[in-house]
Amino acid sequence: MPPAPSPKFWEYTYGVPLAGLQRVYERTHDERYLAFIKKYVDRYVDTAGTISYARPWPLGHDGKASPPNDPTIQDVIQPSVLLFGLYDATHDQRYLTAMTATRQIFRTIKTSRTGAFWHKPSYPDQQWLDGIYMAEPFLVRYGALFADQVKPGDAQQCFRTATGQIEVAAAHTMDPRTKLYYHAWNDALDGAWRGLAPPTRVPPPDGAPTSPVLWSRAIGWYIAGIVDVLEYLPAKDPERPALRAILRNLAQGLERFQDRKTGLWYQVIDVKGGPLPPTGGYAGEHDRPAQPNWLETSASAIFAYSLAKAVRLGDLPARYRAVAVKAWNGVKSRIDVDTDGTAHIHGTVVGLSVGGSYNAYVNADVRTTAELTSGAPPAPASCPTAGQLSRATTPPIACKYIYVRDDVPQGLGAVLLASSEMEFPFTVPRPAQQPVARSK
Repeated sequence: MPPAPSPKFWEYTYGVPLAGLQRVYERTHDERYLAFIKKYVDRYVDTAGTISYARPWPLGHDGKASPPNDPTIQDVIQPSVLLFGLYDATHDQRYLTAMTATRQIFRTIKTSRTGAFWHKPSYPDQQWLDGIYMAEPFLVRYGALFADQVKPGDAQQCFRTATGQIEVAAAHTMDPRTKLYYHAWNDALDGAWRGLAPPTRVPPPDGAPTSPVLWSRAIGWYIAGIVDVLEYLPAKDPERPALRAILRNLAQGLERFQDRKTGLWYQVIDVKGGPLPPTGGYAGEHDRPAQPNWLETSASAIFAYSLAKAVRLGDLPARYRAVAVKAWNGVKSRIDVDTDGTAHIHGTVVGLSVGGSYNAYVNADVRTTAELTSGAPPAPASCPTAGQLSRATTPPIACKYIYVRDDVPQGLGAVLLASSEMEFPFTVPRPAQQPVARSK
């Protein structure tokens, strides 16, 4: 896949594709894949096991490097899941040291008054579904394999923290009509959605407890996080039934809203191909017609991965395997491979913030990689600035909110995850990994 132009270093944009590659390595045992992952990790984890969160690029206006990433952001935690496979393969102590340090970060993540992790310090009191995949699978796997060796009794704390985050998200974001879950919820006492400033953000109205749109990839991160947690959560853990109930809701909702023709899912999952909402903007903005919905690749691949894996692990009935197969066939129809082996994955939305209107999720600039090289800017220069756009006013339709591109890292990661379940014998078990005593 062509390299992305804006590296984010130790952060999920790289971590998700590499986590997918790790899953493929577990199926193929092709050492080239492990070496590629190790090359990335060793660039940021030194010989003492210290993770570097530095961002030497891009340079700021003063010519200096940007400040380091905040390790309490769950997106920044996600690459630490790569450490397990490297430690299992090498028994290099630095990887366990780095895992132990990552585990400590969970003690310092800011939480809302009900205990939900803030998505980022810049989004106070907001829990986004995205964060469940980014953080909780690491915590449960660490708890299952290493926590009690480092600190007796810590495994249970790892399990309770992770399952608690999943359950509090479910309690506040579930839509009983669809059995699916909204992108985010806000626990701020005054109901303000902070950090989502226009015009680049279209925040939910103040006082709205949840974001109003069922975004497919957020739901994808949520179900994948739950399935990966269940993989390592002890069989007799008291919270397994609650997590499996959430998983069943998700599976039922996904089966219901899967596009029958393509096997894929739409960006706004319950709207599908129509009918579209009466308006696309905030309530009362009749000059903001709803824009067409569209099928999205990365979420569809994540759903294929999650459903197939949950069936394989015994957490969903076998009939959901057929849903995953149909989805995977649809995803493969959106992948082209050049004669030199370079893969192009089409139709993936770039990273997307929480939005407060339908158009905030679908009004997209959609261009291929080739078109980008000579195309016009995605929005005209006449688009309003934040100072010109009053709060709770949707930007004009011509001012695109989001981008759908070829070769997006999230798309690659999703496809690799799906391929690890769909392209190999269904009965292949996950590799056994036993805790190794920590040296003094």
